[in-house]
Amino acid sequence: MGLFSSMIISAEALRVFEKALTVTQNNVSNAQTPGYARQRALFEAMPLDTDMGLPGGVRFGAVQSARDQYAEQAVRQQTGRHAELEQRQAELERLEPLFDARGEAGIPGALNRLFQGFSAWSVAPNNAVARGAVIERARYMAAAFVETAQGLMQSSVAADQQIRNGVDAINNLARTLKDLNTQQRHDFRSASDPAIDAQVNNTLEQLAEYVDFTTLKQADGSLTVLLGGQTALVIGDRQFEISADTSSTQAVLRDAENRDITAQFSGGRLGALLEIKNTTIPSFSADLNRLAAGLADRVNAVLAAGVDSNGWPGAALFAYNSTDAAAATLRVTSILPEELAAATPDAPGGNGNALQLTQLADSPEIDGTSFMEYYGTLARQVGRALETTREDQQTQEQMLLQTEAFRSQISGVSLDEEAALLIEFQRSYQASARLVSILDQLTEETINLAR
Repeated sequence: MGLFSSMIISAEALRVFEKALTVTQNNVSNAQTPGYARQRALFEAMPLDTDMGLPGGVRFGAVQSARDQYAEQAVRQQTGRHAELEQRQAELERLEPLFDARGEAGIPGALNRLFQGFSAWSVAPNNAVARGAVIERARYMAAAFVETAQGLMQSSVAADQQIRNGVDAINNLARTLKDLNTQQRHDFRSASDPAIDAQVNNTLEQLAEYVDFTTLKQADGSLTVLLGGQTALVIGDRQFEISADTSSTQAVLRDAENRDITAQFSGGRLGALLEIKNTTIPSFSADLNRLAAGLADRVNAVLAAGVDSNGWPGAALFAYNSTDAAAATLRVTSILPEELAAATPDAPGGNGNALQLTQLADSPEIDGTSFMEYYGTLARQVGRALETTREDQQTQEQMLLQTEAFRSQISGVSLDEEAALLIEFQRSYQASARLVSILDQLTEETINLAR
């Protein structure tokens, strides 16, 4: 093999190690870049056969990404589940203070005070102060129901706003993916650009926080994104925006053609918000309305069966607009103290009716439970839901950390490893440069000798 062939081989080696150094330096620079996957320079041995004039050597093959799609998908799944539980926990923490389980404040405190008022009235059935206290405590209890119902409504309104914000975030991320697809379609070099690859995967990971989706890689390098595996969000350079309709009691998500796709959102933050808005809050509201209506109707029925201080049938103490809005509209009527029916018709002036009202505190009135027990069951449901979500969220956080660590082992940048490669490639480059220098001197001396 001649000097000129050796010179060519050595010069090519210089270019190879220069490119390898660039790849390694790029890894170091992007070690903390979200979505970045480690790149590796691949070398190819050139054929060596002196008889056939093949001098051998090395050439730069390609840059290979260490990204593992299985690991990426695992991280996205765990990210979506973690975000879903985190959002659900935040919403339940907003609801929990509305349902006091200790019996000292809110509805349970007001119920206790009302029945205590009935008890005190039964001791002095014709006492004006005792009668007035009953009406005042009834107002306090009605206000407690209204306050709790309003708290549920406010939580529902807040969920509406967060659902709209989530839809906006999804559309913005979809727009980013569409732009990246367009860039890849118009510039084939973008398909192998690690910066573009990092942007795509970081965007997909952000999208996984909000919604479950599937991706399909197209021949041109672009991605197709399907929400819930069904509804197109991005296809190539086209985006299909979704929208949120929160004008009624149930939030509805619609695709670009205005079709209802709410059922496809079962994970991520948006899935949690839809569950809270469309299922959890309506369920708690229905139970609260049932309690308010049941209590008001039962008290009114007992009063109607008795007689007041003038011997007239008892007037109603409570009123509400409808059974599905009983808690929010519960109020005390314009009843006067003397219109409260303390006595039974067969014993005017007595306390028979007031005693029956007192006994309502412990009597099975709703599903075989007392009013207080029914409320306690509702409050415990809220508490258990929150506690279970907290436990699940803590477990999920560990699972997410594990999948992220697994991905990092496969495709993450190790600065120690990159530092070792930098030294290796620098020394290889220096050795090649030294060989080029020696060959250059030999060539020059050979030419001088020939002269």
